[in-house]
Amino acid sequence: MADFTLSQEDRNDLLESHGHLRTILQTIWECNDLWMSDVGKLESLMYRMQHHLNFERKKDVEGSGYYDSFVLAEETTRAQEARRPKKNDS
Repeated sequence: MADFTLSQEDRNDLLESHGHLRTILQTIWECNDLWMSDVGKLESLMYRMQHHLNFERKKDVEGSGYYDSFVLAEETTRAQEARRPKKNDS
């Protein structure tokens, strides 16, 4: 596992998102309902996680699409390097 560091600002940002997530889940559990304003908070949390934790869309031979899974950024780099043609040493 690769080590990474988060700034205090990033940690505070994720802590705020964690609070939103906890509140949204409590509403779902208690009311069996989801408010439309919570959908925007969930989307924001997803983008914050992608940014702060360096997630990227999985890239395959055809490229990447909107519904593709996310992976760690270093995994896409390794996969791209593995697909590159090897240079002949002749």
